[in-house]
Amino acid sequence: MKFITYNQKNFREIEYLRYLPEEEKTEIDIVSRVIPFKTNNYVVDYLIDWENYKNDPIFILNFPNRNMLTEEQYAQLSYAIQNAESVATVNQIIYDIRMEMNPHPAQQMTNVPMLDGEELKGLQHKYRDVILFFPSQGQTCHAHCTFCFRWPQFVKELDLKFSMREIDKVIAYIRKNEHINEILFTGGDPMVMDPGTLRKYIEAIIAAKIPHLTNIRFGTKSLSYWPFAFIPEYSDEGQEMLDTLKLISNSGMHLAIMAHFNHPNELKTEVLQQAILNLKACGAEIRTQAPVLKNINDNSQDWADMWKIQIGLGLIPYYMFIERETGPYEYFSLPIAEVYRMYQNAIRESGSFAKTVTGPVMSASKGKVHIMGIVKNPVNGDKYFMMQYVRHRDYTRTFKPFFMEFHDQATWVDQLTEVPLFSFAG
Repeated sequence: MKFITYNQKNFREIEYLRYLPEEEKTEIDIVSRVIPFKTNNYVVDYLIDWENYKNDPIFILNFPNRNMLTEEQYAQLSYAIQNAESVATVNQIIYDIRMEMNPHPAQQMTNVPMLDGEELKGLQHKYRDVILFFPSQGQTCHAHCTFCFRWPQFVKELDLKFSMREIDKVIAYIRKNEHINEILFTGGDPMVMDPGTLRKYIEAIIAAKIPHLTNIRFGTKSLSYWPFAFIPEYSDEGQEMLDTLKLISNSGMHLAIMAHFNHPNELKTEVLQQAILNLKACGAEIRTQAPVLKNINDNSQDWADMWKIQIGLGLIPYYMFIERETGPYEYFSLPIAEVYRMYQNAIRESGSFAKTVTGPVMSASKGKVHIMGIVKNPVNGDKYFMMQYVRHRDYTRTFKPFFMEFHDQATWVDQLTEVPLFSFAG
């Protein structure tokens, strides 16, 4: 298969768009000026049911629709475009809408570390044992998710991108921080890099022989959006990519692929299943994660099916997230209580091996907040969320249960108030 990408400028070239009324094509065109749009021929030809595209989860996952903006935002932008207002006016409207979408949730900008007085803008160091590395060549994806919490990475006008090329500075920073045992390549998607570029990074890290650095992992959607990246029969680059990844396991370091799957339909193609086998043969451990998304996977059966299929393929279910408060958040978000009940129902049906899932989890400013349950005060009958941090900026505060007031429509931890334990005495 020839790799063909579609973006905001040429999406109308997709053959299947003949199913769409002209009005819907125009709506996609307008909204994709705000929400970064990109898809490819694997997603279009293998994953989307075009006979039912309006309700198809992968179509919604890839193609922006007008409901991802507020009515006011859409009306303002649509009017400016259709009335041929100046480029500067249209761009200002787009910028203002993006600024209303909370482009950097969870105080991401506060996670940028320093080395000898220099900001390392391609690193994030939030938790003491792991750093996130944003290689500049990997700050795009094979296709863009409409809900993506890192959507500013794909918007050059915002100048909010994390990225860097200087692996020597990354290595120097790790050397100075002996608690770091893991580097996570992220983006964007690091698997969009050509294998030769990725190999230079990997060889430098291995050659550095940092005794406390024992784990390398990759956050990627490529298994879902372009599994051909790991298929030697498809291209020479497929074998080069596998050989590069095998350098990690051959060196004695732990190789982990953090695979992002949002729906069971992404797991059913033969090419994906072959890619998984090829990665496992390289010594990779593949863990899976995704957020719960209204309009895409907002029912327990999808999650139970997804985990069962993943386990059958030898994958390890890892995180069930709550959608972050960024981008078209209102379109995708669900109440915390509803997500917790969804998790309960899904995990009960998934079998023993799915118990590796930590969820539901919010990646908030202080850390990853795990909703452990909904409990009732036996004295007055009041309900509370029982939570804990499974990751925290201050690692000493992890795995300590606490209680928050229960609100059935709350969608994020910041909307809740912590309750002292002594209040349970009545």
